[in-house]
Amino acid sequence: MPSSDYSSAVGGGLKLKGAKDAGIKKKKKKKSKPAEPTNSKVEEKSSDDTALQNALADEETSLEASGVEREGETKQYGKTEAQKRHDERRRKRLDERLEKEGIKTHKERVEELNKYLSGLSEHHDMPKIGPG
Repeated sequence: MPSSDYSSAVGGGLKLKGAKDAGIKKKKKKKSKPAEPTNSKVEEKSSDDTALQNALADEETSLEASGVEREGETKQYGKTEAQKRHDERRRKRLDERLEKEGIKTHKERVEELNKYLSGLSEHHDMPKIGPG
């Protein structure tokens, strides 16, 4: 009996409107072949490396002679000027608070809180609810 309910259903995949080839086509990846370096390429590369190293060394000596430090030594990467100022202000506020309050242990803080709570009126006490 229940099979008669589904007898009009059409099986198979869903059809998309449009052209026959409306599906997504994937491009084939090209396989890269590892190139084997020859002796002439190795010699050119090593000569380029030494020339680059010599140029960097010359630049460093010229910068040191002029009294200018390299950028990598003076800059701190990752923080902007505003972030640096914010960190400095936060550190100063923390130092001021520590000077004012002093360094307390956890036990001292708990004792101080208990003393404060005992000084409050009964109005602030938790009401007893239910039997018991």
